[in-house]
Amino acid sequence: MVSTPLVLKGRDAMPIDIERLSDSAVTAAAVRRLMPLGGVRPVPRDAVLARAGDAVDRLFLVLSGRFLCSVPLAESGSDLPVPVEELMRGTLIGLADWCADRRHSVTVEAVAAGEVVEIDPARLAALAAADGELALVLVGLLSIGLRHCIGATEAMRQRTVKQRTAAYLLGLPPASRGGGLEVRLPMAKKILAAHLGMTQQSLSRVLRHLRADGVSVRGRHVAIADPGRLQAMLEGHA
Repeated sequence: MVSTPLVLKGRDAMPIDIERLSDSAVTAAAVRRLMPLGGVRPVPRDAVLARAGDAVDRLFLVLSGRFLCSVPLAESGSDLPVPVEELMRGTLIGLADWCADRRHSVTVEAVAAGEVVEIDPARLAALAAADGELALVLVGLLSIGLRHCIGATEAMRQRTVKQRTAAYLLGLPPASRGGGLEVRLPMAKKILAAHLGMTQQSLSRVLRHLRADGVSVRGRHVAIADPGRLQAMLEGHA
């Protein structure tokens, strides 16, 4: 039996076929539907949008920039929080925690300046209750967040430290592009190392080993002479 796709139509919106929703489609729909619900706020680098344990009184739709989620580990004996996830355009910061227990589970800090839209979660919940498409978009955002968490866990388990580093570098927005690729690390190497599941010393060793693959590092600036070669190494073809 062939199933018929379920298509929902929201007010003043294009039809949405839930069997063909991609991450990019959900993100685009989220930005389109949520932007009118609040004011745009510039966020400077190092600004903290949320702290673990605080009540979720505002949600933040990311328009630009990069935001790092981290959790404190009291048993580690260190005050340095452990990075767990990076958030970029289309993410609605605080949504999952609002749906859970109304408290932030992570601290969210800007590692690259950007813009967000501040949204009242109670107002958003009321609107979603009366708007099927908006509710679907929010479910889509929650689904994307869950898949990204699962994907990051799988990558940590299956990839080597060299592959995790290569994948991270290739995922950064290009600062310039010619025959090669130049990117800028959005955070200090100590924090990046923790984010990638290794020590700072291990990250330094990995970056030295990547020189053989055409990667050169100067401070936070990274030049990749042949991104295709690095991608092939990542996929296990080199």
